[in-house]
Amino acid sequence: MLKEMKAYSHLKPGQNGTKRLLEQYGDKLLCVRYRYDETRGVKLKTVEIIVEERPLHHPRFKDDDMVPVSVAFDEMELRELLSKKCGHGGSRS
Repeated sequence: MLKEMKAYSHLKPGQNGTKRLLEQYGDKLLCVRYRYDETRGVKLKTVEIIVEERPLHHPRFKDDDMVPVSVAFDEMELRELLSKKCGHGGSRS
């Protein structure tokens, strides 16, 4: 159906021809297209709206995940603190 239709106008929210739809959909309105279908002999007004919004990337770690931390050899206070808190010796054999 869309293949036979030609878009003759593509309007951004706020332009003439989108005012009522902007009132109806608000910030969810992305664009308004006016199309015509010569085979059926009709004009159509279509809207593109946002129906769902999600973060692009999931967080790499959860809040309670253990993650590797690199501590320099000369950061003795931090090494001791981590050793006491985590129960790891911090040294590799």
